[in-house]
Amino acid sequence: MKIIIPDKSLLAKTGDVDYFDWNYKFPIKYIQLYRFKRIARLLGGKRYKNLLEAGTGSGVFLPELSRHCEKLYAFDIHNNFDPIRNLLKQYNLNNYDLRSQSLEKTSYEDKTFDAIVAVSVLEFVDNLDQAIAEIKRILKDDGVFITICPMKSRFLDFIVSLYSTKKPEEEFGESRIFVGKSLEQHFKVVKKGYMIPLIGRFFPVYTHYKLMK
Repeated sequence: MKIIIPDKSLLAKTGDVDYFDWNYKFPIKYIQLYRFKRIARLLGGKRYKNLLEAGTGSGVFLPELSRHCEKLYAFDIHNNFDPIRNLLKQYNLNNYDLRSQSLEKTSYEDKTFDAIVAVSVLEFVDNLDQAIAEIKRILKDDGVFITICPMKSRFLDFIVSLYSTKKPEEEFGESRIFVGKSLEQHFKVVKKGYMIPLIGRFFPVYTHYKLMK
């Protein structure tokens, strides 16, 4: 499956946890690519009217997500959106909405989105229950929430330690232990899977979900 990954020169770092450059470094770039491909597969061939990326970072995934929707929405806690606007201009995209806000409290109307995507975002949220409640509020009754989250994994910790100045415990705290449980408690699981499918059940690296209210 081929997806759009912008040239590195089109992107800019937007915050402390924006590791967009990992998408271009060996070997971690293959883990990064796996996450994006998995999300794209879960979106399927359907074209959604309103699609939101929560925690867009540098906007690296937006050109690909634009292929799956009529109108593209994205937000992050930073306000460095000029490089993202320039990125989208390179792909001749103009039907989009960018906002600076937190996942715990957004400015969108109730039941706005047909699809919400979050790539490695929930493990950084301070109040996970509040973020989940907000996702459910802005998601349509028949909408889908698609996310992929890192699990507590020695393998992943080793890979991350090669590139990050922070230890995994400093980066994620204990969030990787309970994110999946919280999602399964508050949503209907349509699909769930693991990076390295069979082994991942017992030694998880990333877990992906397609969820509904």
